[in-house]
Amino acid sequence: MSSKFWGSASSRRTRIITIVIFFLFAILVTIVGVLLPLSAQEATNEDNQLNQIQQQIQSMDLLHETAAIFQNNFEICLLMFIPVAGLVLGSIALFNTGSYIQAETIVENTTKGYNIPAILALFALFIFPFSWLEFISYSTAFSETFWFLKRGLEGKWRREIVNLFKLVLITAVLLAAGAFIEALLLSILG
Repeated sequence: MSSKFWGSASSRRTRIITIVIFFLFAILVTIVGVLLPLSAQEATNEDNQLNQIQQQIQSMDLLHETAAIFQNNFEICLLMFIPVAGLVLGSIALFNTGSYIQAETIVENTTKGYNIPAILALFALFIFPFSWLEFISYSTAFSETFWFLKRGLEGKWRREIVNLFKLVLITAVLLAAGAFIEALLLSILG
């Protein structure tokens, strides 16, 4: 996109476009985590770690499940708001998410005789609204780290702090809704 477009587009429009770009970036980083090969032992180790976390969460009542899922996702999201470092830390978290999806898929394929590609398992998660809410929140955080850095270089970082707080609040609400939906689905699907 040309600088003429960015100069003539409204602030809201450029921010939405930036969020969309970072949404695609977040998906891409997660896909890389899904596609990088894991040995059977690495997959088993990662799957065991994931199963321990899932068992802890599933042993809770709905309210505590929601709080645990929210806390995990919100902490990751808050890290993503840190200028520059947020892109690195968030990318690592998303890459690891992809790696865990691949590990779980490998173990399920091995133990149950399936032949499901890990990339399909990743995209199947987008059937559920909590996946959309999480990735939109993460993309918003990535976007704000970009805008905060940009405004800081322009000497307008104080005005951007207001946007930062608004977006942290919005992502908190989105992640809380996503955590409730995910906890509810976990309790229904068991």
